[in-house]
Amino acid sequence: MADLTFTKSTGLLAWPAAGGQWSARSGPFGLGALPSGVYAVGRNEVTDYTTSICAAFQDGTGNGFFVPIYPGFSTTRGSIGGRLGIHPDGNVPGTAGCIGITEHDASSFHDAISNTPANVSLTIEVR
Repeated sequence: MADLTFTKSTGLLAWPAAGGQWSARSGPFGLGALPSGVYAVGRNEVTDYTTSICAAFQDGTGNGFFVPIYPGFSTTRGSIGGRLGIHPDGNVPGTAGCIGITEHDASSFHDAISNTPANVSLTIEVR
């Protein structure tokens, strides 16, 4: 069972162990929404929550972050044109295949993942 889930039909990113739920979307840009499946979360590659990130990855506070995710199945997604990840959905609504958190302030997600010990392996199931 995955640690986090993202349900495309409801736009809900959930992390029960962290006690959090966030509104989110994937697509419609690039190749559209993420394919369904299980992804490894790049816990050791989480960027800072900062204003020094592109506007597309910033929330309504002007801060943002990027958390890479890696498909646990065969796909070309993420191998051409950039990485896949979880980030605030800033700038124009929608993503190019990532999971974009649509909350005005996405710091609670960043806090939860940043406070998770670096040696903990996390997975996310996209449904």
